[in-house]
Order: sequence, then structure tokens, then C-alpha cells
Amino acid sequence: MKTAIYDFLMSSRSPDEAFSDARFFALCISHRAMEREGGIAMALGLERRQLSHLFSRYFPRIEESRSTAQCTKVYLHSAAGGTFLCQCLGKEHKASARAEETSDLVKLLGDHRASVNQATEWIAAILAAGCLGDDHLWQDLGLTHREDLSDVIKRHFPGLYFKNTGNMKWKKFFYKQLCDQVEIRLCQAPSCSVCHDYAQCFGPEDARGWNLLAAQG
Repeated sequence: MKTAIYDFLMSSRSPDEAFSDARFFALCISHRAMEREGGIAMALGLERRQLSHLFSRYFPRIEESRSTAQCTKVYLHSAAGGTFLCQCLGKEHKASARAEETSDLVKLLGDHRASVNQATEWIAAILAAGCLGDDHLWQDLGLTHREDLSDVIKRHFPGLYFKNTGNMKWKKFFYKQLCDQVEIRLCQAPSCSVCHDYAQCFGPEDARGWNLLAAQG
């Protein structure tokens, strides 16, 4: 979802980096910046040094102007003309209870990456962390619609993108790949087309309230 923080990030982006990737990072960062608890790096599935490198590469003005001792959320809200009461409570380095799960997802994405580069590694970590949310993956990442998510997967993980021939919901698709790897069959239907839960895996990923806010941005 586009916010004032998103606009601030994009206004300070490096012209040397791909606009599409900068937009993806700006949407994800600005979305996590709205959460009251926990640090941005942890929420994105990144280490603090990785987030710092991401800022330096894609949004260099931010890394040049902010204090490393200052909470990233507080800085971003202030720089975007707002205020924010930090409630990180020292949770930046707290390990996720689902670390093994995210590690498996990162490996799955890495095994299907288009190339070896930092941006792809960061995106893999962000996608894996987003899979721990309760909504559609594109919503949990803070994107404007499913096509945003599909586009980034196609660019950075084409092997997975083209493997999803039935256009299964991405979060469902990722976990199905993990199950297939270890030969675990959770679904008892002989095929997806005759499954009673077909809509849960392949149904439309719309969210009226979310899309209205996105349109306003």
C-alpha cells in the first residue's frame, strides 16, 4: 500500500537501480513501518546489516541522513512528515519461532532464482517472512495487488513462476512445493480440479478495502 513513507523512499531512490525492485522494497518497508511492535529488519526477515545495505543501494539518501542509533521506524515517519512512538522493545534480534520454516522457504526460492545477487537474496527473505502472515501474501507484504507479487516472482524466481501453471495462490503454491519435496501429501483429493477446497487455493485474491486504500495512494 502506498503511504507517505513509500513516497519518501521513492523520492530518495537510486537512479542506478531497477525501478521495479525499488518499488517492491519501498512498499514492503513502508508497510512494516506502520506496525507498532518489532523492528523493521526482523519483520522483513532481514538482518539489520542487510537492511542497512539495502538502504545504501536503493535509497542512499536515507542511509546518509539517518543516525544508526535511531529507530528506523521513528526516522522514516519523521522524514515523511509524521510521528511515531517506538515500541520495538528490544525485539529486533529476537529469533522467529518459525525460523526453520522460513529457512525452507528461502531455500526453495533460492533454488529457483534467476541469478545470484543481493537483491534476489533480500527479496527471498522478505517473501519468506511474508508467508508467516494471515492474509494473502501480497497483502502481508504491503503490495497493491497480486500482480505486484507475480511480477517480482517472475523477475527473480522464474522457475517457480512458470511452474505455477494453474495460477495457484502464491502462499499455497510455495508450501505445496515444500510438501512435494518431502513427498508429503496433505490434500486427499485426486486432483486440484475436483477438490472441494479448490477456491481456497485458486480463488480470486481480492480485498475490497485494501484495494480502495491502494487506489487512493
